Amino acid sequence: MVNKGRKRNSRLHRMDQKGRVAIPFSIRRDLRYGELLYLTKGLDPCIYVYTEEEWKKLIARFEEASLGKTSVRKKIRKIMGEVEEVEIDPQGRIRIPSHLAQYAGLEDQCFFARMPRWFEIWNPEKYREYMEESENEEEIEEFPL
Repeated sequence: MVNKGRKRNSRLHRMDQKGRVAIPFSIRRDLRYGELLYLTKGLDPCIYVYTEEEWKKLIARFEEASLGKTSVRKKIRKIMGEVEEVEIDPQGRIRIPSHLAQYAGLEDQCFFARMPRWFEIWNPEKYREYMEESENEEEIEEFPL
Protein backbone atom coordinates (compact mmCIF):
# COMPACT_ATOMS: atom_id res chain seq x y z
CA MET A 1 0.00 0.00 0.00
CA VAL A 2 1.39 3.38 -0.99
CA ASN A 3 1.28 6.31 1.41
CA LYS A 4 0.31 9.21 -0.87
CA GLY A 5 1.86 12.06 1.06
CA ARG A 6 -0.29 11.53 4.14
CA LYS A 7 1.49 11.15 7.45
CA ARG A 8 0.30 7.87 8.92
CA ASN A 9 2.06 8.33 12.23
CA SER A 10 1.59 12.01 12.89
CA ARG A 11 1.73 13.23 16.46
CA LEU A 12 -0.82 15.92 15.60
CA HIS A 13 -4.44 14.78 15.87
CA ARG A 14 -7.80 16.51 15.72
CA MET A 15 -10.08 16.52 18.77
CA ASP A 16 -13.77 16.07 17.94
CA GLN A 17 -16.72 18.00 19.42
CA LYS A 18 -17.14 15.38 22.14
CA GLY A 19 -13.56 15.88 23.32
CA ARG A 20 -12.29 12.61 21.82
CA VAL A 21 -8.91 12.33 20.16
CA ALA A 22 -7.13 9.38 18.54
CA ILE A 23 -3.88 8.36 20.17
CA PRO A 24 -1.08 8.24 17.57
CA PHE A 25 -0.14 4.73 16.51
CA SER A 26 3.45 5.18 17.73
CA ILE A 27 2.03 5.45 21.26
CA ARG A 28 -1.10 3.33 20.86
CA ARG A 29 0.80 0.24 19.73
CA ASP A 30 1.95 -0.18 23.34
CA LEU A 31 -1.64 0.10 24.62
CA ARG A 32 -4.80 -1.95 24.11
CA TYR A 33 -8.50 -1.32 23.61
CA GLY A 34 -10.37 -0.96 26.90
CA GLU A 35 -7.18 -0.15 28.81
CA LEU A 36 -7.53 2.47 31.51
CA LEU A 37 -5.43 5.60 31.23
CA TYR A 38 -5.00 8.32 33.84
CA LEU A 39 -5.12 11.91 32.61
CA THR A 40 -4.03 14.78 34.83
CA LYS A 41 -2.65 18.29 34.77
CA GLY A 42 1.00 18.35 33.80
CA LEU A 43 3.62 20.44 35.56
CA ASP A 44 3.91 22.26 32.23
CA PRO A 45 0.79 23.53 30.37
CA CYS A 46 -0.19 20.10 29.06
CA ILE A 47 -1.97 16.91 30.06
CA TYR A 48 0.03 13.97 31.40
CA VAL A 49 -1.32 10.54 30.42
CA TYR A 50 -0.28 7.45 32.39
CA THR A 51 -1.06 3.77 31.92
CA GLU A 52 -2.50 2.06 34.97
CA GLU A 53 0.84 0.37 35.66
CA GLU A 54 2.77 3.64 35.53
CA TRP A 55 0.10 5.43 37.58
CA LYS A 56 0.51 2.86 40.37
CA LYS A 57 4.30 3.36 40.27
CA LEU A 58 3.82 7.12 40.47
CA ILE A 59 1.53 6.76 43.50
CA ALA A 60 4.18 4.59 45.18
CA ARG A 61 6.80 7.30 44.56
CA PHE A 62 4.42 9.89 46.03
CA GLU A 63 3.93 7.72 49.10
CA GLU A 64 7.69 7.76 49.64
CA ALA A 65 8.05 11.51 49.06
CA SER A 66 8.94 13.97 51.79
CA LEU A 67 5.54 15.49 52.53
CA GLY A 68 7.14 17.97 54.91
CA LYS A 69 8.14 20.08 51.91
CA THR A 70 5.49 22.48 50.66
CA SER A 71 6.79 22.27 47.08
CA VAL A 72 6.44 18.47 47.08
CA ARG A 73 2.86 18.63 48.40
CA LYS A 74 1.94 21.23 45.78
CA LYS A 75 3.26 19.08 42.94
CA ILE A 76 1.46 15.99 44.26
CA ARG A 77 -1.79 17.96 44.61
CA LYS A 78 -1.48 19.32 41.09
CA ILE A 79 -1.04 15.84 39.64
CA MET A 80 -3.41 13.92 41.95
CA GLY A 81 -6.03 16.62 42.52
CA GLU A 82 -7.77 16.49 39.16
CA VAL A 83 -6.87 13.09 37.76
CA GLU A 84 -9.41 11.48 35.45
CA GLU A 85 -9.61 7.81 34.52
CA VAL A 86 -10.49 7.21 30.86
CA GLU A 87 -10.75 4.14 28.67
CA ILE A 88 -9.36 3.64 25.18
CA ASP A 89 -12.26 3.06 22.79
CA PRO A 90 -12.27 0.58 19.87
CA GLN A 91 -11.05 3.33 17.50
CA GLY A 92 -8.01 4.03 19.70
CA ARG A 93 -9.44 7.28 21.04
CA ILE A 94 -9.69 8.76 24.50
CA ARG A 95 -12.07 11.40 25.79
CA ILE A 96 -10.32 14.42 27.24
CA PRO A 97 -12.34 15.89 30.12
CA SER A 98 -13.22 19.54 29.50
CA HIS A 99 -11.40 20.89 32.59
CA LEU A 100 -8.16 19.25 31.45
CA ALA A 101 -8.62 20.39 27.84
CA GLN A 102 -9.14 23.92 29.15
CA TYR A 103 -6.02 23.71 31.37
CA ALA A 104 -3.88 22.65 28.39
CA GLY A 105 -5.53 25.15 26.05
CA LEU A 106 -6.72 22.41 23.69
CA GLU A 107 -9.08 23.51 20.97
CA ASP A 108 -9.30 21.39 17.85
CA GLN A 109 -5.74 20.04 17.48
CA CYS A 110 -3.70 18.00 19.96
CA PHE A 111 0.04 17.36 19.83
CA PHE A 112 1.30 14.15 21.46
CA ALA A 113 4.76 13.97 23.02
CA ARG A 114 6.17 10.68 24.34
CA MET A 115 8.00 10.78 27.65
CA PRO A 116 9.85 7.97 29.47
CA ARG A 117 6.92 6.83 31.68
CA TRP A 118 3.96 8.74 30.26
CA PHE A 119 2.89 10.76 27.26
CA GLU A 120 1.75 14.34 27.06
CA ILE A 121 -1.04 16.07 25.16
CA TRP A 122 -0.34 19.69 24.19
CA ASN A 123 -1.89 22.55 22.30
CA PRO A 124 0.42 22.46 19.24
CA GLU A 125 1.15 26.20 19.36
CA LYS A 126 1.90 26.12 23.11
CA TYR A 127 4.23 23.15 22.54
CA ARG A 128 6.11 24.98 19.79
CA GLU A 129 6.45 28.12 21.97
CA TYR A 130 7.53 26.05 24.99
CA MET A 131 10.19 24.23 22.99
CA GLU A 132 11.52 27.48 21.52
CA GLU A 133 11.76 29.00 25.02
CA SER A 134 13.40 25.90 26.49
CA GLU A 135 16.14 25.92 23.83
CA ASN A 136 17.54 28.99 25.57
CA GLU A 137 17.42 27.61 29.12
CA GLU A 138 20.39 26.15 30.92
CA GLU A 139 18.51 23.43 32.81
CA ILE A 140 20.14 20.87 30.56
CA GLU A 141 23.05 20.79 33.02
CA GLU A 142 20.84 18.89 35.46
CA PHE A 143 19.72 16.43 32.81
CA PRO A 144 21.23 12.93 33.17
CA LEU A 145 22.50 12.24 29.65
